[in-house]
Amino acid sequence: MRHDEQAFSASLPHGSGERLRFGERLREMRRIRCWTLQDVGDRSGISVSTISKAERGIIALTYDTILKLAFAFDMSMSELIADEDEAASGEVTVERRGTAQTIENDYYVMHMLCSARASKRMVPVFARIKAHSLNEFANFISHPGEEFVYVLSGKLTFQIEGQPARLLFAGDCVYFDSRLGHVYLSTGSEDAEILVTCWHPSNSDVSDAGLSARMI
Repeated sequence: MRHDEQAFSASLPHGSGERLRFGERLREMRRIRCWTLQDVGDRSGISVSTISKAERGIIALTYDTILKLAFAFDMSMSELIADEDEAASGEVTVERRGTAQTIENDYYVMHMLCSARASKRMVPVFARIKAHSLNEFANFISHPGEEFVYVLSGKLTFQIEGQPARLLFAGDCVYFDSRLGHVYLSTGSEDAEILVTCWHPSNSDVSDAGLSARMI
């Protein structure tokens, strides 16, 4: 299995619903543009089979892969994951507890906070880290931008590729360049819970092959 795709557990009907809605949105955006799966693959650097499985709701995607798709469609990640039927407008967006959009894969459960607000410069996420070993990752996660992490509970092992692991406790935080390969691991018997805020440059500012939108 590629690092950019993770199968959902059949015991997670809520996650399955989120996954299906996201897949339908991907398919609709592609059809509006009259793009083939190969067109999206060429623009994003993601395999056609992965895109097809995501559209059909068979797999979940990792954060960096969703961001690649956003760049391919010439939009921000917030715009990509926002539900158009519930899009928020105005200067203030309030989201009630337990109503956040959820994205889950083998590594983490991400609650995409205030996801109804499509036009925002930051991506706030409340996450529970399911991975407990570096061996669970096929590759380190990497994407353009900057990232802030605050540990809410549990013990978190934060590791940058090629650097020693850092153990963080509740109340600790870290800020880093998210182009660096990185992973989050729960350390101990309980899953760590963290608050993450990501900032991404616009796709026109990204020059990384496979992340910037490509013209065919």
